[in-house]
Amino acid sequence: MTVLQLSNALQFFAVAGFWIFVFCKMIPDWRLDSFRQNIFAVRDELFDYAADGNISFDHPAYILLRKQMNGFIRYGHQLTVFRGLLTIAIHKILGTPERASWHDAWEKALNTIEDNSVRQKLERFHRKSMVLAIGRLVSGSPLLLALTSAFMVEFLFQGVRQSLMQLAKNAAKKAFSTGPINDRLIEEAAQGEFA
Repeated sequence: MTVLQLSNALQFFAVAGFWIFVFCKMIPDWRLDSFRQNIFAVRDELFDYAADGNISFDHPAYILLRKQMNGFIRYGHQLTVFRGLLTIAIHKILGTPERASWHDAWEKALNTIEDNSVRQKLERFHRKSMVLAIGRLVSGSPLLLALTSAFMVEFLFQGVRQSLMQLAKNAAKKAFSTGPINDRLIEEAAQGEFA
């Protein structure tokens, strides 16, 4: 092996090692830190909302929501598509236990809130945290990210196609009712021919 070949091989392995480090270490760490920071921000908003006297810190809905966000922060590294699919498979194989879930407790706690605006605000906090969690799941799987992107593109094209079809129908209806070709004139001409 010549010195030039050795130099090229070392450069190749250095660049490959750098990109492996970036994609296998730096980006996953950044994604996790970003997810946790976003959950912290939502949890902080929830705390400020409760501190302003809108809901008690002892209310079950507040406690459940805060515990959920704390769980996302603490176990965010385990929030992956693989673990989710594995959990679903285990529940299918072993049988799904009775549904005494967090969601049931959440609904029950929300129903105890009399003020509709407070209930909606807590639901908004919950929705924000769930969107962040789903975003972490989707962005962590290249296959799921590609499928989601394809679905979104199809959804957008379907919306554009429906809008164009509606626009064409409206234009045709307007052209035939008020334009150079009037339905009334066509009907009168047709009746004159058969009379």
